[in-house]
Amino acid sequence: MAAQTCWQFGCIMSLKNVIIDTDSGIDDILAMMLAFNSSELKIEAVTTVAGVVAQEQAQKRALRLLKFLDVKNVPVATGAVKPLLREFRETFETTDLDELLPPESEQKLDRKPAARLILDKADELNGDLTIIAIGPLTNIAVATLVDPEIVDKITELIIMGGAFNITPYGRGNVTPVAEFNMWCDPEAAKIVFDSGITVKAIGLDVTTDPDNRLSNERFKEIWKSDTKRARLVVDLCRRHIQELGYFNLHDPIAVAAAIDPELIRTKRLFVEIETISQLTYGQTIVHELSPSSSCGKRSNIEVCVSVDSERFIDLFISRMVS
Repeated sequence: MAAQTCWQFGCIMSLKNVIIDTDSGIDDILAMMLAFNSSELKIEAVTTVAGVVAQEQAQKRALRLLKFLDVKNVPVATGAVKPLLREFRETFETTDLDELLPPESEQKLDRKPAARLILDKADELNGDLTIIAIGPLTNIAVATLVDPEIVDKITELIIMGGAFNITPYGRGNVTPVAEFNMWCDPEAAKIVFDSGITVKAIGLDVTTDPDNRLSNERFKEIWKSDTKRARLVVDLCRRHIQELGYFNLHDPIAVAAAIDPELIRTKRLFVEIETISQLTYGQTIVHELSPSSSCGKRSNIEVCVSVDSERFIDLFISRMVS
């Protein structure tokens, strides 16, 4: 299928067909708001996964957000209710997101499970599909297990996940070495990383860099805007800003990388996922190898090493308030 095009800044640019796979946390909601307000992306579907909240809550939040944004004709599909081999573990959110979104949506969930919808969209779009995974990788792993040929039908898988320790900020946020999405389902992450699919990873190495955060000063720019979207962003971020003086925009950076790949710089690495040790499972272990190494390992992941901070924050704010 030929890539769709749209007019932007006086020239024709490619329009990316995108599936967003999410566990509907706070920064997931911000990322989806950014995606749905970006003409560069055509959102084909939203698939939900158990992660920071349970599956049922994740899908309800996604449906309610689409209602808030007045988005129609975008299917929402239910995915994994637990990690592949581990039990689902409740986590804690400091913002009561469910009180901030509109009442229950009338939209029905798609009849297909998330992995099936992903596979069908990959077939339908014939290699012209980008997946942005901003939760645990369970749904993506299931899709690759059901049909290993999906790796050749996906243009790119952009994930928010990992703590690669390649910048001063690449440390874990659940354990000293593990980022939440990798820690939540390390077996799924290992399957995806080993599958051969083209992966671009946006990890804590850049998302917790102070330059890439929403600072109190820039937050005030959103506060001053009286649009419906801006008010929701303020409500979502206020407590973090008040307590910490900033908000980490983990998932929005992953969406921004799909909108404008020039915003980020990446490095090809060989990355393995620890799945055995109770102390370190979910750790993203980095081997800095050439594409073809004498020890038989090849680079399998593009890891983000830096972000054009000012351009990213400007992009995020402009699309949150418009």
